[in-house]
Amino acid sequence: MKLLLDTLGGDNSSLEFVRGAIEVLDELEESTQVILLGKEEEIKKNIEEICNKKIEDFGERLQIINSNSVITNHDHPTEAIKTKKDSSMCIGFDMLKNNNADALVSAGNTGALLAGGLLIVGRIKGIDRPALCPMLPTLDGKGFILLDAGANTNCKPINYVQFAKMGSIYAEKVYSMSNAPVALLSIGAEKEKGTPVIKEVYSILEADKTINFYGNIEARDMFTGNVRVVVTDGFSGNIALKTAEGIGVTIISLIKEEFTASLPRKVGAGILKATGAIGSFKKRFDYSEYGGALLLGIEKPIIKFHGTGKAKDVKIVLKQAENFVKNDVVGEIKNKISSNEI
Repeated sequence: MKLLLDTLGGDNSSLEFVRGAIEVLDELEESTQVILLGKEEEIKKNIEEICNKKIEDFGERLQIINSNSVITNHDHPTEAIKTKKDSSMCIGFDMLKNNNADALVSAGNTGALLAGGLLIVGRIKGIDRPALCPMLPTLDGKGFILLDAGANTNCKPINYVQFAKMGSIYAEKVYSMSNAPVALLSIGAEKEKGTPVIKEVYSILEADKTINFYGNIEARDMFTGNVRVVVTDGFSGNIALKTAEGIGVTIISLIKEEFTASLPRKVGAGILKATGAIGSFKKRFDYSEYGGALLLGIEKPIIKFHGTGKAKDVKIVLKQAENFVKNDVVGEIKNKISSNEI
């Protein structure tokens, strides 16, 4: 298995990406290779700084493919993938298309990842539109998959239905969530709530016996653990995702502010920190612990994670990519399409 890691395009230096790749090697299967896409000389210096080794010391496990060109967040997505063919991201797309790699992980321009996934790697035949789907935290710690989280701002009923079925497959194959409850994001739990499109989708999903349809769900109830897949359009999904992330960061900041407001509180915070309670609390709120957002419905896995991602995030996302490939989610989606279940 060959996993591509784009070391360019994120907010942090390539050092964080390289460190994560090196640290995760022992946690991946022995046959899994990590291929670093980026500035070769810089990556080599990173390796020496991190572990005082050379790239050759890692054998086939760690490879480098040179690219000095990067698609930045200021580039127009479609134009960038057409004009920056030598960029780290486009090299990754071409390798996926030509079956020279199995998955691409990047913290770069989200729009370019979506455009390249569609225009270069290509949709799975039979899937109308791919969906961007992150895993978000729940009270029980198992998480839920949200799709679409930003790839499609306007969706037709067929898109919602395919999102629901792909999400169910993803939940079962990767997270062992068999018969995962699937909910439709709306402004109320009642069947009658929502736009005309949402009402139509509700009726379709309710009648479909191939998925475990939970019904409508309000955004505030997504995190209870009652459902494992939440389906929506990319506009609403992206707002829900960013709101959840913002609330998580705000709560952590408020707690830190309150715990440092006076000496007695600092003492109490020190005790809680010593017990591990604060670290555990922060981890449960940390969306990065659940990996990156997968572009589901593309011929090969493409995973986007935060531009601010550090080495620990790289490790999580590379293991996520390996797990996705190993469980052949793409193959399972194709099988379901061929049997008319999607």
